[in-house]
Amino acid sequence: MDELFEIKLMVGGTYYPLTIRRKDERLYREAARRINDKLNRYREHFPQLSEEKYYVMAAVHIAMVNVMLEDFNDTAPYKEKIEQMDKELDSYLSMLSPDQE
Repeated sequence: MDELFEIKLMVGGTYYPLTIRRKDERLYREAARRINDKLNRYREHFPQLSEEKYYVMAAVHIAMVNVMLEDFNDTAPYKEKIEQMDKELDSYLSMLSPDQE
């Protein structure tokens, strides 16, 4: 059984209480660290923007990385190519060894 417990996750200077599975704590803390790093970079490079815009920019960046990873993990083109090669190989092998019976 996954034990649930509460953590306080600091994102952008604000603490957020979350109830999570104990085994996921590292993931949540790493996610918060990455968000905070991204927010701080945007604050450094664009000091004139509002706080809200930093969050939007960080969200867009994180979503874009997510989409890139989904595209990277898309195995459909490989599956189609393997199926095509499998058919070609079957066809070739059937020509090489005709039934003698």
